[in-house]
Formats: sequence, C-alpha cells, structure tokens
Amino acid sequence: MRKGFLLVFSVVLLSSCLKREDFPNRPDIEYLGHEMVSYQTDLADSLGYVRFGFTDGDGDLGLNPSDTFGDFAPGQMYNYNLFVRYFQKDGGVFEEVQTPGSLNGRFENLTPYSSDGTLKGEMAVGVYDGGFEPNDTVKFEMFIVDRALNHSDTVLTPEIIIQH
Repeated sequence: MRKGFLLVFSVVLLSSCLKREDFPNRPDIEYLGHEMVSYQTDLADSLGYVRFGFTDGDGDLGLNPSDTFGDFAPGQMYNYNLFVRYFQKDGGVFEEVQTPGSLNGRFENLTPYSSDGTLKGEMAVGVYDGGFEPNDTVKFEMFIVDRALNHSDTVLTPEIIIQH
C-alpha cells in the first residue's frame, strides 16, 4: 500500500455564537461536511478542509500560546487539543495510515468574553496534499479536548474521494 501524507496545519474558527444556551461542560462536536478543492498556497497544494460544529458549556476550549507546561507541555498528549486519525482505503478496506508527523493540532483559546461562558460555532481543519493520488479514498476521525481535559465524542467523516 502506498502511504499518503497529510498535514493538518491549523484550525480556523469560522463562527462563534454567544447567545445563552445550556450545553454540557464536556465539548461536543458534529461533522458538518467537507470541501476538497485543489488550489495552491504558500505551504502546499491544498485539498480543502473538513468542517465540524462544536459546543461547550463552560467555554474552556482552546489553548493559549503560553499553555506549554504540565499536561500541555511539548511531548505530552495534551500539547494538542485537536486529535486526528487518517484512514485510506486499500483493497476495499480502510486502514489507518501512519504519517511521519502528527496530524494532531492546537487551536487557539476560544473562551468567550461574555459572562455566560457558553460556546457554539464551527471549525475547519485544513487538509494538504502530501502524496495523495487522484481517486484515493480516505476518511478522517477526530475529536477535541478542552482545558479541563474533557474529551468530545469522536466524529468520522464519510468516504472522501481525492480529486486533484
């Protein structure tokens, strides 16, 4: 099996709604869709992004650049707050692809300035080409973690056919 390489370089906050709603303090995520469109960037050929919605009742999502000690220190699991696994179809079966680098990432502190602390919004995870072939079939599994180390559920994308 030829191994593709994927780089999740950032998470972008697309929207955040601060109206009062009751959400659990544990983050929750929901797959919203993906867009795979090739275009050139300064870093690589982009294949697009995967979008997911999120909620968090106490608003403790995201890390500050200075959050690099204890559980958040480099080399520790929670140095990241977005966890991504990548699967590629080979012979009709999806197999996890081990990449040379981690696909996990950090997204910035999203704590609202409002008094109620709830968060609701969307994020997009960038997907970049590192060896995909046209018509490769892939899927991604991801979850997020808040600063209290509460894990969200895991979302799994449907099959994505790479076309570039």
